[in-house]
Amino acid sequence: MRKNVTEDKTVIADILAKAEVLWLALTDSEGPYCIPVNFAVEDDTLFIHSGKRGRKAACLDSGAPLAFSAAVDVTLRQSDDNACDLGYLFRSVMGRGTPRVLEGKEKVHALGLITLKYAGREMPYKDKVLSVTAVYAVDMISMTARIKE
Repeated sequence: MRKNVTEDKTVIADILAKAEVLWLALTDSEGPYCIPVNFAVEDDTLFIHSGKRGRKAACLDSGAPLAFSAAVDVTLRQSDDNACDLGYLFRSVMGRGTPRVLEGKEKVHALGLITLKYAGREMPYKDKVLSVTAVYAVDMISMTARIKE
């Protein structure tokens, strides 16, 4: 395994809990597609939401494998002496998974996790909005964390 890389689930969970944005790497007939999303995690499952139409939803609805990444504690490492010493310090997670659509109680539970992550509490949803919102579970196949401090 590469230097500073770990599969430690505690390290991965800590990074994902602190990350504000998850980057999804999807692909379709037009080619690769990368998009930032809000998300939540429970056990080895990511939860994301989307409108029911559009490129992101079509990619997720296909069930095709996807990749994801997130980073926290990102800071620029400065150097006055050598350009090779420039770079970033960070803690990041990257992985792969397979999306599946959630319905009913699972859908509302996943939305509750996302709301709790970003708002700090669960909140009510409007039925009109729920009917046009798709929620996906991404069953994580593999994940690693990289620490560069």
